Amino acid sequence: MDLKQLEYFTVTCECGSFSKAAACMYTSQPNVSKVIRALEHELGRPLLNRHGKGVRPTAFGKSVLEHARLMLKLSAAIGALALPDEREGLRISAYPSNMISRLLVDFYKEWGSRFPIEYHEGAVEEITDHVHQGISELAIVYVAQNQVASFQHILAHKNLEFVPQDVKKLCVYVGPNHPLYQSDSIDFEELPRLKFIRGIRDFFSMEHHLEKASMGAVDTNLLDYIIYTNSDHFNINLLLHTDICNLGLKFMYGPYQQYDIKALEINGCEPFLQVGYVKAPDRLLSPQALWVIDRFREMLKNEL
Repeated sequence: MDLKQLEYFTVTCECGSFSKAAACMYTSQPNVSKVIRALEHELGRPLLNRHGKGVRPTAFGKSVLEHARLMLKLSAAIGALALPDEREGLRISAYPSNMISRLLVDFYKEWGSRFPIEYHEGAVEEITDHVHQGISELAIVYVAQNQVASFQHILAHKNLEFVPQDVKKLCVYVGPNHPLYQSDSIDFEELPRLKFIRGIRDFFSMEHHLEKASMGAVDTNLLDYIIYTNSDHFNINLLLHTDICNLGLKFMYGPYQQYDIKALEINGCEPFLQVGYVKAPDRLLSPQALWVIDRFREMLKNEL
């Protein structure tokens, strides 16, 4: 038994279904079901009654749920104590972003080698765990607006909070070899005719958010995915040298733009991705982390 199993079980009970729990945990429904079945197998008794409308805890499950909540609360308290010895460095996690990487280069240029930098990229669940474990002071993330309340609820189990900064759109990124490179925008109806890269780092994040946008747009299952990868280098080279494109967060800061890659507006797509950072509310952020937050706000305000 581990804390991850207890967290999946607790969230599933609170959401009442595997699918809603999967959305909250930024994972897949089969994965949630698999984790809970493993816990049930280990305990030797069913924790959930499964029915057509969702799930609810068994009598045994209700008892386990009380203890699970207590253990998660204690784990969050212990995590708050697990601060690294090197408090003078900058420790940050983020979703994969060239803009954030360039921001950290500017941090080094301004602060020099006096403060070591520890930077991690990964899925939302992974990088928020970094903050919970004390590996990072803050994590920069994006969350669909209709999932922010659920996201905040999940973070509360880890004694963390999400601080929104701005709302962004999805866009389509294309390179100079793409036939739409000279265009400024694209209609939803055109998307199925394009060839896409699909990321595998984080529950197919962009495609998943497009499905959650509720814009009556296009079934993402109809999109033509040619490449599946979690490599940013491969992604960039495909955009630069082929006619393949990808969905992404519309966030390009002029001074940091270094590739000949263009963001096409998706006509009719309203801003619905909340961008912000995750931190522990009972920990004071270092001056270095506050510097990053200030510059990040400036980038969001002055993006292209």
